[in-house]
Amino acid sequence: MEDGDRGARVRSDSQPQSPGRNRAASDADYISPSRVSGIDERQNSTRRRSSAASRRSGASSIPSLVPRTTLAQRTRGAFTLAGPDETPQLRLAQEPFVQPGYADLNPSYEQPSNARPVWSLAKPLPRVVRPGMVPTKEELLQSLANAQRPAENSQKLGLDVDANDLEQGRIDKTTDPRKMAAQVEDARLQRENNFMNKILAGDGQSARQTSRMSRTSSVRGRRPSNWDRPQDQLSIVQEGGSQDGEEPGEQPLGDEHLEPIPENIDLGQRLDDLLDSSELEKAGYPEDLHPLVQELVEDEVHNNHTTWSVIRTHHREALAEALGAFVQLTMGFCADLSVTINNQGNPNTTEWAWGLATMMAIYISGGVSGAHFNPVVTIVLWFFRGFPKAKMPEYFAAQFLAAFCAGLAAYGIYYQSITEYLVSNADTGIINSFVTNSREAWVGSATAFFNEFMGTAFLIVTVLALGDDQNAPPGAGMNSLIVGLVVTCLSMCFSYQTGAAFNPSRDFGPRLALLAVGYPSTMFTNPYWFYGPWVGALSGGFMGAFLYDFFIFTGGESPVNYPWERTERAMKKSGMKWKRRLHLGKDVSRPSVE
Repeated sequence: MEDGDRGARVRSDSQPQSPGRNRAASDADYISPSRVSGIDERQNSTRRRSSAASRRSGASSIPSLVPRTTLAQRTRGAFTLAGPDETPQLRLAQEPFVQPGYADLNPSYEQPSNARPVWSLAKPLPRVVRPGMVPTKEELLQSLANAQRPAENSQKLGLDVDANDLEQGRIDKTTDPRKMAAQVEDARLQRENNFMNKILAGDGQSARQTSRMSRTSSVRGRRPSNWDRPQDQLSIVQEGGSQDGEEPGEQPLGDEHLEPIPENIDLGQRLDDLLDSSELEKAGYPEDLHPLVQELVEDEVHNNHTTWSVIRTHHREALAEALGAFVQLTMGFCADLSVTINNQGNPNTTEWAWGLATMMAIYISGGVSGAHFNPVVTIVLWFFRGFPKAKMPEYFAAQFLAAFCAGLAAYGIYYQSITEYLVSNADTGIINSFVTNSREAWVGSATAFFNEFMGTAFLIVTVLALGDDQNAPPGAGMNSLIVGLVVTCLSMCFSYQTGAAFNPSRDFGPRLALLAVGYPSTMFTNPYWFYGPWVGALSGGFMGAFLYDFFIFTGGESPVNYPWERTERAMKKSGMKWKRRLHLGKDVSRPSVE
């Protein structure tokens, strides 16, 4: 009997497993070793990046001789040009040696890679819940007090629809926009009802447990319906099925309304606790996340061994952003100088250098800061993908300071060669190696503007496409290489007329550096420095992001996919915050009455 059990385990372990499911199980079951001493074998065997833990857990229960599997079995017949999917064996083979006790002294090493969101150019962008996706407290109370039947709005227009199809977003094409709007409204109400039932009347799970559920539910390959809720808490609109007593294919409509919240819960008090909790004031929480889900963000584990490590922990993203931008720009400026001073190089050499330098810089800091290196990328990711606006000033400071230092470093490295070059040449070539401008007399201001506008728009479209996990994201580690090739291609296409900045900091920082080493202030008298790399790049970035989200992106975190009334509400709320900060308005100056 024991031999039979062992054989069953061998057969089950030899079956191909989806790496997405393994990662989901790992993140969902992860418990920090510094907080729990006894960890079961299943958790240890799936823990991220710990080969030692894998040996402790699985080696004792699995025989050393495992039946050999074919390529077709390992890939489930999915032969692609990208190669086979990652298997547990391949993942374990790529893990480094981890000495016993290392994870106990450095607990952040075994923290799941998606424990916190990173808006990175090196991997798919995070999926976050933003204010436009979640109703306000007043909207919740109103909708719960006036609960309606599923697909009620559609029925009022005489539509014969299935509420289950609506909840899944399956809406038929029609020439009447009112009919589509009614179905969209019904679908949104049903999804929000299920979401709020989980938040307000959950099964007693803590917010931290709920965060693990929400985090693993975003992993491709494991997207449970209704957040894996027990059957007694499901909405009456169930996924892919009919209600009790109904024939298959019938609409789940009738006198019943959407599931109400249990009567023993004070809705107002519960919402106040969720929306006004003092825990939401922690600086570590992204401000753009909705308060209902801010508390679901799990705190990150840190390894603080020295005083500097504490400082680095609080500014790690900005420091990584500065280092990556410094490496990228220094190498790019040096490549431009080498071609200019040598006066024999191919101009395309500099385009390849800029692309490869961008790739190297993304590999350096992409997993920590996201490797934006460009204020336009940071602003676009804030507006269209929920990047925390509280981090934006620090990112901007890092990007501009790195550009300034990179200009000084490149000039210092080539100082003697530059001095020799200027003996018999004008300084135009040296200036063009650092900053962008209208390179020829016939390049007018409109041409220069749209040169930067179009190039930045294409850059942002590609960045968002690479970060969209529902499009065609490249394999692990390939984002950096592809972004570098994109920069190379765009530089070849757009650098002849202006130098192709696509980035305010890449142009403004070295302008200040040249000014500091004694070059004339005429670099700022030409208005190109403002309408090219600033206005042209910013407007092009926003246009590119809008085009991608309008034509392709389906995620709710983009304002393009918000209901219009919620977009207006978010803009009004943001305006009120700025008025309070600037001490504007009547309420600010009004004396308090006790």
